[in-house]
Amino acid sequence: MTLFPKIVKELRDRGAGDVLVFGGGVIPSGDIPALEAEGIEKIFTPGANTRDIAAWLRERLAAPAS
Repeated sequence: MTLFPKIVKELRDRGAGDVLVFGGGVIPSGDIPALEAEGIEKIFTPGANTRDIAAWLRERLAAPAS
């Protein structure tokens, strides 16, 4: 809830609001909706399969920006 929103804000402030921001780690499930509301597109929690992450990333990068 500290670093990800700061990164998104800095990107927007520097004119790079179109950069896809996603991340993962030990993040409380209750924080995920708030992080998504701040502009983090996807959070992967521990145990996420690398293939699932790569598939999501391929799909997201192929889709038009929302």
